[in-house]
Amino acid sequence: MLEYQLLSPEEEIEETFPYRRVWRALALEMGLLLLIVGVIYVLIQAGVLANQYTPTLSLVVAVLPIGLFYAVSVRRELQAIQPRSQLSVILLLSIIAANGVAWPFIHLVITPDHWLPEAGFFSRIIGYTLTLGIVGEITKYLVVRYTIWPQQIRMRLDGIAYSVPAALGYALIMNVQYILNEDPLLTSAIFRVVINVYLHIAAGAVMGYFLAELAINPNGPFYWFPMGLSLSAFLGSLYFVFRRVSISSGLGSRPLGGILLSIAFAILILGILSFIIENAEERAAARQGVRRIR
Repeated sequence: MLEYQLLSPEEEIEETFPYRRVWRALALEMGLLLLIVGVIYVLIQAGVLANQYTPTLSLVVAVLPIGLFYAVSVRRELQAIQPRSQLSVILLLSIIAANGVAWPFIHLVITPDHWLPEAGFFSRIIGYTLTLGIVGEITKYLVVRYTIWPQQIRMRLDGIAYSVPAALGYALIMNVQYILNEDPLLTSAIFRVVINVYLHIAAGAVMGYFLAELAINPNGPFYWFPMGLSLSAFLGSLYFVFRRVSISSGLGSRPLGGILLSIAFAILILGILSFIIENAEERAAARQGVRRIR
């Protein structure tokens, strides 16, 4: 019997990652939003666009994050081997809940803008956490909780993936209401869009992570959910607190001060979450004795 020996070892077939890569898509969307807003700002500074109340362009920029979400995340989701479902349902429900419940409750009932800005530092932290922070995160939580959780949480990144459309829907209403009710200059409007989108994505991602952990480990500590809700609400309030401090120091009064603060804030939170999730997935794979597909 003849034996044959290959001159080169047989190449190992590389397994394909079956899910959409959440961090890549999110980074691309946030980067494109910042780039487009940056171009508009340059055109304003060059005198090509007038820095005045321009509702049409301002509203287009407000809707832009959702357009980018569909162009990047939803399109890539449809191309994935195992796509995530109901992203559009979460987005729509978040828009409805934010417009019908959250925004009226914040601005017509508790009205934090009337009594919190002049409060002390720690009073503002507590006040914004229990008003803007808790209302926003409960709204996003309820939308995700009663649509896809826990049956469609297969991995920790699913929590981030589903929290993004909930955050975008909520941020859309906050931005549209600001534009229609405050008659802001174009620079103020486009900067507010970026700030709200970045802020709500970052805070919502924290709640998404805790929801994913609860789905994966249903017998976890009883305090896991209240801790996640409190932390996400607290983080959602920190921007408003430090925004006031930055205004007092002069940074926030500059045109780019607020947007730079929000970008740094969001990148820090998302970077920490990425590190935590990566380490948790590595430990889980090691315990199960399986190789992770990247």
